[in-house]
Amino acid sequence: MFKSEVPAVILSGGKSRRMDGNDKALISIGDQTLLEMIVKRLERQTSEIAINTNSNSHGYTRLGLPILNDEIKGFLGPLAGVFTAMKWANSIGYKEVATVAVDTPMFPENLLKKLYQEMKVSNSDVIFASSIAESEYKKVLHPVFGLWKTNLLDDLRSEIEKGVRKVTLWSAKHKASIVCFSHEIIDPFFNVNTPDDILLLKEYLKKK
Repeated sequence: MFKSEVPAVILSGGKSRRMDGNDKALISIGDQTLLEMIVKRLERQTSEIAINTNSNSHGYTRLGLPILNDEIKGFLGPLAGVFTAMKWANSIGYKEVATVAVDTPMFPENLLKKLYQEMKVSNSDVIFASSIAESEYKKVLHPVFGLWKTNLLDDLRSEIEKGVRKVTLWSAKHKASIVCFSHEIIDPFFNVNTPDDILLLKEYLKKK
């Protein structure tokens, strides 16, 4: 199986507003938490994994992975997580880093392979994942699922400090490409935001 030449960071810096204040990363789906599901899926794709969170919960630290607090404080959204991921990857000698969301446990098992291949072919600065249902025609972009060149560090910090919060607003300044993943039954980027989403995910997993 392909093992990516890039590290991956799980972004878990949100406040879980629609989960009654509970940290959704630590919510159980069967015998695993969402975070554990994400880690296991990533372990099949890369050997370098870290978690971006501002929590000091044992639910994070017990996994034995590097814990990355936001380098830029203030809960500034996913770009702050991407910046933190870039800085970590750069510090351990990598020129690229992938990010995934902690609430999206069904993301493609070839995600990192496809993003990495596209970056090498296109020489883009950023590669985003998107998805499309085979019965539809509209692609849906998933900007938290990306591969980023770490030499964008200084530019990203500058833009965050200027008040930029939207991922695609910042990425528009750079060369970006997209990898599209098609699906039939469930979007692999289905994300868990509410208690109802948890029920939907459990039902889907029962039928697999």
